Amino acid sequence: METRHLKPLLAALDVGHRHAPHQMLGYFLTNILALWGLPKWQTVPDDVEPAIAKAIETYADIVRAQEPFDDVLGPLYMELASRGGRSALGQFFTPFHISSMMAQMTIGDVPPDDNGSLYRVCDPACGSGVMLLAFAQQALRQWGKAALLRLSLTGCDLDPFCARMLAVQAIANCNLHELQLGEVLVLCGNSLRPWQDMDTVVHASAPSAAEQPPAQAPERLAALAHAAKSHPELVQLELFAA
Repeated sequence: METRHLKPLLAALDVGHRHAPHQMLGYFLTNILALWGLPKWQTVPDDVEPAIAKAIETYADIVRAQEPFDDVLGPLYMELASRGGRSALGQFFTPFHISSMMAQMTIGDVPPDDNGSLYRVCDPACGSGVMLLAFAQQALRQWGKAALLRLSLTGCDLDPFCARMLAVQAIANCNLHELQLGEVLVLCGNSLRPWQDMDTVVHASAPSAAEQPPAQAPERLAALAHAAKSHPELVQLELFAA
């Protein structure tokens, strides 16, 4: 995404020196997730509530204007880092066009046979969720809207900002573009040791989806660890049974 599209959102999150860029991003993510009934991640100061409310409205406008599942928050994160938050926002994410190319190489022209199970895609080091978002976008383009109901996205990151960026982007795109994914699972913790201090950020499934294992079922965590140990830079497919 070009920086010019982010200017209104960057302006809404700029409150001068009162709060650092990473703090404003945390407040922004916290309040969006709270709107969907998820637990408050951080305490948002009263003095920034109006700015955060404006930022949420602006973010929604940007998502509506973009193609479904474009990565908005990854470029935002990088831009905030360049504006003085590099010490706290020190990561760099895969550009969307590269993630999109990888998704095109992976996905195939037709969806897998419908055997009643979900087609599972996992990223054990998800960052802003760019790989998973790119896959969902390609699935929508090549398989169609109905096929998204057979798609399960699992993302995990050690960084709580990253995990929540993926959660926000996945849910926001479904809500604002009137789409449904079969399942979205976002975890925060170490994918190499998922049995230790793993936090479930969000676990949601479509009403029509078959009942799924709990968010931290042993088979899910084992699959996550396997993905992290084998090819952590790639999207891993069909990692565990439905």
